[in-house]
Amino acid sequence: MSLLRTLLALLPGPLLLAACGGDAPADGRPAARPLFEDVTERAGLDVPLTCGGAPFVKTSILEVNGTGAALLDVDGDDDLDVLLVDGSTHAKVLAGEPVALHLFLNMGPVENEGVVDGVPRFARAEDTGLVMSGWPAGVAFGDVDRDGRPDLVVGGHGEDALFLNRTADGPPRFEKHPLPGRTGPLDWTTSVGLADADGDGLLDLVLVRYLELDPAAIPAGDVEGVPCRFEGHPVLCGPHGLPPQPDVFLRGLPGPPWFEVATEEVGLDAPPAYGLGLLFTDLDTDGDVDLYVANDSVDNHLYRNDGTGRFEEVGALSGAAADMAGRAQAGMGVTTADYDRDGDLDLVVTNFSAEANTLYRGEGGLAFRDVSAAAGLAAASRPLLGWGVLLADLDADGLHDLVFSNGHVYPEADAHGTTSAYAQPLVLLPGLPDGRFGGNAFPDERLHRGRAAVCGDLDGDGDLDLLVVRLDDTPRLFLNRTDAPERQTLVLLRGDATTGTDAVGATLLLETDLGRRALLVTGASSFQSQGDRRLHLALRPGETLRAAEVRWPGGSVEALDPGTLRPGREVLVERGAGASVRRSLETRP
Repeated sequence: MSLLRTLLALLPGPLLLAACGGDAPADGRPAARPLFEDVTERAGLDVPLTCGGAPFVKTSILEVNGTGAALLDVDGDDDLDVLLVDGSTHAKVLAGEPVALHLFLNMGPVENEGVVDGVPRFARAEDTGLVMSGWPAGVAFGDVDRDGRPDLVVGGHGEDALFLNRTADGPPRFEKHPLPGRTGPLDWTTSVGLADADGDGLLDLVLVRYLELDPAAIPAGDVEGVPCRFEGHPVLCGPHGLPPQPDVFLRGLPGPPWFEVATEEVGLDAPPAYGLGLLFTDLDTDGDVDLYVANDSVDNHLYRNDGTGRFEEVGALSGAAADMAGRAQAGMGVTTADYDRDGDLDLVVTNFSAEANTLYRGEGGLAFRDVSAAAGLAAASRPLLGWGVLLADLDADGLHDLVFSNGHVYPEADAHGTTSAYAQPLVLLPGLPDGRFGGNAFPDERLHRGRAAVCGDLDGDGDLDLLVVRLDDTPRLFLNRTDAPERQTLVLLRGDATTGTDAVGATLLLETDLGRRALLVTGASSFQSQGDRRLHLALRPGETLRAAEVRWPGGSVEALDPGTLRPGREVLVERGAGASVRRSLETRP
């Protein structure tokens, strides 16, 4: 069909991303090879995920958003494990059947007939206690009970739950606790995020809510007399016409029940919206965490923290509530990074098909400007429907690249005469030195019903690997083959007992001979997910790091020896104790 050819035309050949963004690196490094290799089956992560059960028949909006994923060290062995949230079906929800979340432990590379191929193997953990009712969706992690182990929060339709990590020396085990803030059985939490908003050392929790939907009474054909159609074809109904739900703020407590509702008290008083994506971190680098919510079909919300844990909604004033023409878009996923290396954080939001994904460039403070067209995002994303989004230096050349996980909500998008398609390509836009992004360089031409996406160093070589969740399908694990630990540094920021160890919102500020840079610890990002919390640093060829400091939550600043952050190592920075080397990064076969 004509659209499918249009989508594939976005994938130029050869499908390679050079180490420095060009064909022949000038510093003598070897020529580029495909940046990512699909190792899903070898790694043992080819587990089918459910979201309605019938990929090409979708009757409810509950079946189309998909589920999230997290990359975290559950068992304290210093490598990243994988948590995959599974969904459900209408029949199972109505029957009250529980849903088990999938936890896979990272066992490291495995020797086979005397050869180690560098691919980490994952073993499913059994009897973990990670079981929920309803239809799970989003996940985040953090040390809620301050025992040194990461705990999990999972939200969904029908239940939100806290899972305290009780893993000691044996197999992983979690203790389930209900979360407050639900007003009824139809509440639908999409994304969740943990951070300390008021500086008391306890993690607070944001529950992003979508809309009210009764699985026993699914609207069909029309809502309040308005037909549910996509480009002339009858489709499932929503979100328009269905009641949006307000987001919820839960203040952290030092013991059971661990959280209490404080939504009105802290000022989360924006009108109910169709919330999907979440950032809960320090977006203006002033020492306290702010909140950004990507909303479906209405203006996005941006809440500024006044330093005491109270918020003011400033979305319209910030310039990040809508596109450059002031039009609300159908926001799905969101991420942040300092892509243009000016010390200010920027935002990227994925949107519906026929809407470009939006790049909001930070102008200082909480002021943003839509530069999507000028940066090259508009043409690359307009035919697609984006969900998970990553803004990271994937090829370790000192420039941020963009990854979009794409897939339509309507199977009917494959019908004749439409301007989109149900399954869509993964998109990788390499960062360019002039602040723009290049054409799609993802080395895999297959189409996917993509949803969540997270990245992190799963094999210990310093570069960022990619995990993509797909609708009613297995996830895909793409191992990063940059394999250049000598150009990369991983930095883990850890707070103290007073402020909490997670350090969400802490900013690593760098001065180089090419300018100022900022790296930020986030409490949630992409779409319904949370990736590797370690900061990833690579410099431009010939770039010199001159100074480094951490701005901790609360605003205090701690200078670091820039020599400690030199490439080829993973570094731990503890508040008040400086930086120390955790390990050397190693090239994998």
